[in-house]
Amino acid sequence: MVDPAERGLGSPTSFVELQDGQLVVDGVPWRFASFNCPELLDGDVGGLFEVRDTMATIKGLGRPVTRSYTLRVNSTRISRGHIKGWNAGWNDWEWDGDRLHEMDVVLAEAAKAGVRLIIPFINQNFGGEDTNWVGNWLDLIRMRKGLSYDDSKKVDWWTDQEMIESFKLLIDKILNRVNSVNGRKYGDDPTILAWETGNEMNRNGYGAAPASWTLVVAKHIKSRSKQLVMDGSFARTDNVESCFPQEVLECRDVDILSYHYYGGGETKRLAQDCAIAKKYGKAFIAGEYGFYQRPEEYQQFLSVLDSSGGAGSLVWSLRPHSSQGGFKTHGEGNGQWSYHVPGWAQPLHSEFDTREADIVEAIRCASFKINSEMITPPPIPLAPEKLWIQSTTCLCWTGSAWASTYQLLVKNRTTGEERSRQVVDCTKEGCLGVNFSQDIDGWQRRDVAIRLRPLNNSGLAGPDSREITLN
Repeated sequence: MVDPAERGLGSPTSFVELQDGQLVVDGVPWRFASFNCPELLDGDVGGLFEVRDTMATIKGLGRPVTRSYTLRVNSTRISRGHIKGWNAGWNDWEWDGDRLHEMDVVLAEAAKAGVRLIIPFINQNFGGEDTNWVGNWLDLIRMRKGLSYDDSKKVDWWTDQEMIESFKLLIDKILNRVNSVNGRKYGDDPTILAWETGNEMNRNGYGAAPASWTLVVAKHIKSRSKQLVMDGSFARTDNVESCFPQEVLECRDVDILSYHYYGGGETKRLAQDCAIAKKYGKAFIAGEYGFYQRPEEYQQFLSVLDSSGGAGSLVWSLRPHSSQGGFKTHGEGNGQWSYHVPGWAQPLHSEFDTREADIVEAIRCASFKINSEMITPPPIPLAPEKLWIQSTTCLCWTGSAWASTYQLLVKNRTTGEERSRQVVDCTKEGCLGVNFSQDIDGWQRRDVAIRLRPLNNSGLAGPDSREITLN
């Protein structure tokens, strides 16, 4: 088995590079199967515990990589964006300093955990405020030019020179920022695998982002950073050739091509996309995929990406443990729910996908197979960070990454008697609560001490939590 130090793990000190159409670290091939983590930059929702839980989860894969969602822009749904507005006096964007500090924390925690990040700059305008999830480039037009929402639509984002130059200022702010936690300049931080030009950038819904725009943006990123550039273009068409403009394929500033795959029948398309990238000496990443009916379809997708020479894949999407106990959940409609690690076939809440245990395991195994490495046992979980009592006899806790069950250990401090049973936390945040009244039957509350011992799905136990007592 390859030693972790030899496969580019640990705190990143070397950059991921492009070499003959493949990603490498210090000359060693670096391929991955992992998850999108769209809440990473959503600081008011996540918090430090959830960032760390995310990183501990991703760290358990063969090559730890994740992709965040885009920078947030003040807009209909977003009151606290990274980007607050345009300041005409400064002739520059106004930024939320607290939001940027939250981003510093994410990058610093990723570096400590050895997780590489792909970060897209801005979101596509999907056509209406009902689909404007985190703010998008139309909001930048509105801010920069002082226009109404409707009038902003009359400006061509792709060719308007004022908007192109203003977008460069946005990129400059991010790439030149010095992390307030670890002192690293963003553009010099090897934790960043790649900067993505945007998320699902397309023209009129079906055409690729214009090559002229992509080339200008890619060149600007390259001139200010040491990391790779990933094309965030996403043409919704089955015509593979038209998805990747010739100028982009030939551009040396674009290192990685990507595409998003949803629903069945995508494996043939995937092999073609990988072949195009390989032909032009670029790496290929399936930036998003999912919504398949059967776990076997995920296995097939991952197998095709591997055999076709793809660099990596990122399923949509992962949610971490919540600081309120249980897990974050997210629905995409039609019975599609976010995944949780290690997955449960019989979760305690309906906002869990009952297929997720098989899907998560397929991704974990693929993360080793794609690098021709032995599949290791899942990580041993750390001790639960926090336990608390709610409603007198209800135990709550913050979960441990990769724990599938917990041993509830209830001790009588006077007699030394100890009782135990297995409990789980596979439920929605705020819904976790294990009633322990039967576990302390016949004891005085003042004699009771409770702790939890996490176990992974191989039965290996991590360290116990701190002990809490009852009043």
